[in-house]
Amino acid sequence: MESYYQKHQKEGLKIIAISIDETNDEAKVHEVMKDFTFSGALARNASYKGYGRIWRVPLTFVIDRKGILRMDGWFGKAGFDLSDLEQIVTPLLTSP
Repeated sequence: MESYYQKHQKEGLKIIAISIDETNDEAKVHEVMKDFTFSGALARNASYKGYGRIWRVPLTFVIDRKGILRMDGWFGKAGFDLSDLEQIVTPLLTSP
């Protein structure tokens, strides 16, 4: 994700990593995120009941410039590699 972000951030790419770790793990979250230049956040005291059982972490969601969900991390294969990013995300960066 970091190398893809570095390559495409000037095209408007935004990546936000959201941790669902416990609040007392905040230092660990900061330690992990120090190696990345994209944004990160800790979802403190968030309720995840509306999502059902969270059984797959990490999850990746792709949202286009118009706010339309283009890839839902709940479905399809687990994991996301560079070729997936190039195939799914790159075309969205060049479309208005």
